[in-house]
Amino acid sequence: MARQQQNVIEEVRDSIKSLWLHRKGNDAHAAVQDVIDALYSKDELKPLIMNKSKEGDVWKFTIHLPPGTGFAEFKKKSNLFSDATGGSVHIEKRGKAVTMEVMAEELKKNYPYSLYDPTKYDDMYLPLPIGMSAKGLIVRDLTEYPHFFTGGETNFGKSNELHVFANSILLYRPETFMIIVDPKSTEFAYLEGRALVVDEMGDVGELLEKLNEELDKRKKILKAANCVKIQKYLKKRYEMGFIVLIVDEWADLPEDVQNDLWRLLRMGRFVGIHVIAATQRPSSKTFEKFGDMKAMFYGRLSFVVADAINSRMIIDCDDAANLPAIKGRAIYKCGLEMMEVQTLFLDPEEAIKLYDKSNTCKVVNPIAIKQPRKMLPPR
Repeated sequence: MARQQQNVIEEVRDSIKSLWLHRKGNDAHAAVQDVIDALYSKDELKPLIMNKSKEGDVWKFTIHLPPGTGFAEFKKKSNLFSDATGGSVHIEKRGKAVTMEVMAEELKKNYPYSLYDPTKYDDMYLPLPIGMSAKGLIVRDLTEYPHFFTGGETNFGKSNELHVFANSILLYRPETFMIIVDPKSTEFAYLEGRALVVDEMGDVGELLEKLNEELDKRKKILKAANCVKIQKYLKKRYEMGFIVLIVDEWADLPEDVQNDLWRLLRMGRFVGIHVIAATQRPSSKTFEKFGDMKAMFYGRLSFVVADAINSRMIIDCDDAANLPAIKGRAIYKCGLEMMEVQTLFLDPEEAIKLYDKSNTCKVVNPIAIKQPRKMLPPR
């Protein structure tokens, strides 16, 4: 039965591609209607396009689904709509209506970091430029996630995205204290002095202990100020900088740090401590509590992966296994929101030039980790 359904989908896809190739002009509305006509027989009720509009390079459709047509099943056809329109497609449900946004052209293979204008996101505490999509440039506030997880095969964009995230925060929120665990020792060396770069895995345990001590200290400060979280504290015009911990390769962390890391993931958001983690192949073999930890990462990004199993481990679906082999191409997922994106490209040498232009000060390191490791009592 599954093979028959797959054959039907392939026939529909070939039919749609043929219609698109022989149509004159770039009519996204006609392409979307072609897909609907090809998917649904003449005898059954079809999804109805109620409204359409275009803003810049993006078409927006409002679609009514007839009784018996589920949103989840309709959304699974997004690849067919993408094939037909020749562009990137994003489908989501808003109330009783379904909206479909279609970029009039395919996502490019490269978008420069200069497309990100931080002045447009002054209302965010820690804005992260995720990438270009059918909805335009996606920028989200790290504090709303509260942690972010990314994975995928080597050389497809993970490290570049970490450079984008780290420099976006350091350049435009310089009061943030950033810590980067860099197993390669060279990937983030250029940020020494602006961030605490830890390249000795033996130091990670003490680092996480000290972050937990900072967590406890901040809890007492917020309690004394009658604030349930750091945002309330800041709105009262008190000062407390955010702390961002970036882990370049999750699998390289020592096994004995997971309890301290787990506590940061569960409680860090309320006191302004946020984690961004990356790995090639996430697995419960790496950490005993991997499944529970992954649930703390509401924001996720999967680049090209080897198979559907790896895709599901990162974003809980198969979509990343079907990505084209393009560096920087990824599937972004946050709750029910999911879309294909092309991440921005930032060369570290270009980042250094941005610091020279911005005249941002180097960060004073408030955490010393070159002390003998001490064992803390069980929490």
